[in-house]
Amino acid sequence: PISPITLSNLIADCFTARDTSFATMIGQSVQLCLLAIACDLSLSLPTCSTGEDCAVSAEQPKWSLVQSSTKTHPGPRASELEVGHQKPGLVGHILGDSLATKQPEEVQSTDTSLCSKDVFARPELCPAVCPYAAEMQNEFCHFRCVQRQDCGLLGTVQNATIPDDEIKVCRHCKVEACAKCVAAKPGDNSTKLERCVTCMPGYTLNEEGECDMKGISVFILIGVVGAVATVGVIWWYVTIVLKPCVNDDGIKEGLQGRHRMKLFPGGSDEPYPLTTNLMATNIAGPGTMAMFRYEAAVILWAVVLLLVWLGFAFFVSSDLLILGTRNASSPQLLCAVVAWGHARQMELIWTKVSWLSFAYVFSFAGAIVYGIQQSKMFARCNNEDATMPSFALKLTNLPIFNGSEAVEERLKAAVKVATGFEPLGVSVAWNYEGAEEEVKHAIEAELDEDEELAEQTHEGEENLGALGGLEKTITDKVLHAWHVHLDGHGHHSSPEQLKKMLEGLETTPTAFVVFRDQASREQALKAAIANGGVKVNGEACPMETCYYAPEGLFWQNFHVSAQARGWKIALSTLALLASCCAWTFLLYIPYALYMSSFSFANGDEPGEFSESIFIVLVVGSQIGLFVVSSMGAKFAQFQSEDETQRTYTIFYNAALILNLVMDITLQTFLSYQQMVGVGAHVSDGRLLGSLSSFQEIFESYPIQKSVGKLLYVYCWPCTFLVPFMAEPFVAWLLPYFTAQMLVGANKKIRGENAVKAFELGEMEQGRYADIIFNVILVVCIPFISPAYLAWTFGALIVSHIYIYLFDQVKTLRYVVKFNFSGPDVHWLGMQLWAIPCSILAGALVFKANQMSADPHKLGSGFLQGEQLWYSIAAAFALHFVVHQCVLEFVVKPFSSDPGLVDDK
Repeated sequence: PISPITLSNLIADCFTARDTSFATMIGQSVQLCLLAIACDLSLSLPTCSTGEDCAVSAEQPKWSLVQSSTKTHPGPRASELEVGHQKPGLVGHILGDSLATKQPEEVQSTDTSLCSKDVFARPELCPAVCPYAAEMQNEFCHFRCVQRQDCGLLGTVQNATIPDDEIKVCRHCKVEACAKCVAAKPGDNSTKLERCVTCMPGYTLNEEGECDMKGISVFILIGVVGAVATVGVIWWYVTIVLKPCVNDDGIKEGLQGRHRMKLFPGGSDEPYPLTTNLMATNIAGPGTMAMFRYEAAVILWAVVLLLVWLGFAFFVSSDLLILGTRNASSPQLLCAVVAWGHARQMELIWTKVSWLSFAYVFSFAGAIVYGIQQSKMFARCNNEDATMPSFALKLTNLPIFNGSEAVEERLKAAVKVATGFEPLGVSVAWNYEGAEEEVKHAIEAELDEDEELAEQTHEGEENLGALGGLEKTITDKVLHAWHVHLDGHGHHSSPEQLKKMLEGLETTPTAFVVFRDQASREQALKAAIANGGVKVNGEACPMETCYYAPEGLFWQNFHVSAQARGWKIALSTLALLASCCAWTFLLYIPYALYMSSFSFANGDEPGEFSESIFIVLVVGSQIGLFVVSSMGAKFAQFQSEDETQRTYTIFYNAALILNLVMDITLQTFLSYQQMVGVGAHVSDGRLLGSLSSFQEIFESYPIQKSVGKLLYVYCWPCTFLVPFMAEPFVAWLLPYFTAQMLVGANKKIRGENAVKAFELGEMEQGRYADIIFNVILVVCIPFISPAYLAWTFGALIVSHIYIYLFDQVKTLRYVVKFNFSGPDVHWLGMQLWAIPCSILAGALVFKANQMSADPHKLGSGFLQGEQLWYSIAAAFALHFVVHQCVLEFVVKPFSSDPGLVDDK
């Protein structure tokens, strides 16, 4: 067989031939393909322990793939199955699968001698005269064919006394959700052959010896409430759909206002084309370009790592695509799969270590290069594409003034004295807490062109009836949420009352000073710093750079002090923790207890219904955490949209990671307990329950398979696909059609109210939180079996291509015009990228240590026990610190302004 090193040298020679002609390169490419096929076929041939060529005769038995892939195991009869193990590449695997006709367990043996001897992992069903396969007591993975009454006798496992007519084996007692099960004695022909003595947590033992789930009524109640709510929403929607359209003018006004909200090129009344390259075209600030570049960079990162892994699968062994995913429908095949899987995984572990080394270096180096490029982009855009922040400075720690004073003029004069430059204007942040609704209503009343129409009453309200009243109540709630006021704008203040209210307002400590050009702004900033600030009423007020556009500021929050905001953040954090705990204990634990009733052995695995419940729970938890995180970030009352989105990203990622750890840990623990209860074995023949260290348990095949499948389902479709597929329906289509029906059915919804009903959504930078969490999930996969690596990376790529296209359309058509001018959220995204890089560093330590172990002994690496886990934690922490330092001291300096452009 051709070694991977020789093959890689040939590939390198081929692709470094820079001076060859095109025809020669084509010929070499064909030669390379033939070489790969030849290599694949040579690797697929059986090898002999003596090193001699193996003669394949016509009488040679046709072993199943599992059996022929299994290495020699201890035992007196293991030598009977001493055959070479296959090492097929991808081509050989495909050809081999295409020739397969029957599964091993579909063929029943006619050899009656099997009734008197034990055989290692026999692939066929037992003969009809002794149809049950019973595992031997003292020989791992050896089975003997016995009659029904001999289960547990003749040297077979004594407590495996249940003859299973479905899979034709003698199995252990297996009652759903049972922690301690008692089987009938050998030869017992009664109808009740197994009975539970102790149920698992969350279950109660009934009189029949079975386990009933506690709290099932809670799920029934939740289901009933959900069904009633769903029926109610459908009824309400059908009701408004059936109403006649009597307000075409209102719909037209709303759609016109909706169109005006979109992003437009300068001097055009048509929005940007959908093919606009948002990575290179600055349509809404450099922050928007950075977000799309971030999304594209993640896709490129995933594609590169997937191609490298597929390269290992193609040129080394296609077993990398199936290791850890093979199911086994019987104890015989399970033994063979466990033994083969562990042995093959240890043989190929060098590929995982090599891939992890590349992935770590590529991820870290790529992140630094990317960060430098984006920092330069922000500096260039802030100078070449001048926006409002390019001409403004922020004045802080101002004394308090009231509305009766000419505050703006006083501040302009103070700035001119301190800097020598007269500002174009000053915008003061006022504290209108307590009068916010009155101010808002006054503004809306000014803008509303049809306020008189809003004063009218509903026609026929007295004859609505019960259902009509309910429909009106729901409709009013929806319209109120859209800030559509059909009964006017609340209390109408007279001009004198408004003037008195405004004069009674006080300023906050912040104001924004606008200069005529960028050069004046920069010189004024230097002068203010040199003079120790701007003196206002004898107090020195610092002047600093402003990064945020006016539309990105929350003027109503400037009165909140830093100390008060700190308390709000603390309360939001506690609320988030409480939400995670509530979700876990009220919903996820009951589900996990149900899932723990499956042993994940002998084909006893959750079905589609169970996985559907899991998808609903995961998606529901993510939606719930999204809502709580968003509310918490808004509750903190930051001064800008960027700060709010930055805090939301931290909250959401922290909550998702905590939720993931709690879910996976709980599910793994319960699965481990159940597998111990049914006597699951590991590759060296020991019982799973006999393993003494967490390292051995985690490296064992049953746990790797259980955690791997759970983590994969958590990724796809729960996290990578379902929430994003639902987003356009929930955020775009449903509100649009609902607005069309409500406005068309009510003549009162005109002017500003109609525009509010059709209002587009707001663009947010919370996508960084989604991306980072998805990447964190995918880099956890290298800790488990290899097969899930390709599947998960492929799923990530597909979903993120969809997310990119979705955000492209959303930005250009379905959000109110916005401007992301600040770098804060993108900088946080680059900082959070240290988490997946740190996880890759930890996985590299784990797999490298596993590679140093004895292939036949679990947990025998160079680092063992606490040393291993401390080393993984140290690798994670070390990289995280180094990553942040490199960003701060290497990347950030590139964001300094390369020069000024005097753009007035």
